[in-house]
Amino acid sequence: MKRTTLTSIVVLLLSTSVFADTLGFVEQKFSHLNFEKGKWSRSVQTPCYTYTAIEDGATVDVLRLGMNNLVPFKAAKGLKVTVCGSTAAFDEGFEASAPALSKTHP
Repeated sequence: MKRTTLTSIVVLLLSTSVFADTLGFVEQKFSHLNFEKGKWSRSVQTPCYTYTAIEDGATVDVLRLGMNNLVPFKAAKGLKVTVCGSTAAFDEGFEASAPALSKTHP
């Protein structure tokens, strides 16, 4: 009985992390963010920063902690990313593209 319960919990945790990009997400832990130049505005709300897409199709590449690939996220105008330390909170509505192997980070 304990094994079945433990297996169910593990499957639930894995399924929520595997489908996080397709079901929408709130926060991403990252080691590097790259906002597309000229397509984002930035405001300071100490100790955090809020980036707002100033045009449709603005992208932000996310290198997740412990991963070796950059995941590009595309935003519609007005969508926001709030960055505090190594956590980025995204508005709903970002579109994730296929991950690309990072050439600049191991």
